[in-house]
Amino acid sequence: MRIRSSLYDMIYLRFSKTEILNLAIATALVAAVGMSLYRFQFRWDFLAIFISAFLIHELGHKFLAQFYRAWAEFRVLFYGAVVTAISALPFFPFKFIAPGAVMISGNLSVARHGRVSLIGPLTNLAMGVGFLCVYLILAAIDSASPILLVGVRFNGFIGFFNMIPFMGLDGQKIFGWNKIVWALTMAGAIGLFIGGDILSGGGSTGFLRRFF
Repeated sequence: MRIRSSLYDMIYLRFSKTEILNLAIATALVAAVGMSLYRFQFRWDFLAIFISAFLIHELGHKFLAQFYRAWAEFRVLFYGAVVTAISALPFFPFKFIAPGAVMISGNLSVARHGRVSLIGPLTNLAMGVGFLCVYLILAAIDSASPILLVGVRFNGFIGFFNMIPFMGLDGQKIFGWNKIVWALTMAGAIGLFIGGDILSGGGSTGFLRRFF
């Protein structure tokens, strides 16, 4: 019974009302930025991709931190939220997606802090690769949907952006922990986005034109 209770404590995600409100605000901002990339086409499949890319990323941080017996809750960060909201404007050339972060408190080692930071971008790589595999399988039988490439590109972008080693993003913590892991993850995120961009007909230069 004690072992069962310990496992439950480690894997059960606990949310406060404050955290749920913060997640709702941040999710709305991320969805707005995602839609701005596609000229604000209001489609439920687009929204599902944008929301899942953000929420699963943040819940990955939360889950692993709680697994390590640390306190972890998501909070909106004022300046990040403001810049994210501004970047959702269609004429804004660079898209900034950092409305908040999972706050962690606990006696974690540098390696564990690094892994907690890494798990977020890894969820995006996993989802992006999943979308890509489904697309390629369906393309082989001439029934692939372009929406799958939206999932590839957006998850690639979220992963890439969070791996930037500045501004307190995941990349800064991962870079300080393990530079090889950082380089491999960053390369994977960039490759995922460019691959999705090329398959969708944008070409790799479209990536540079759109975000830089």
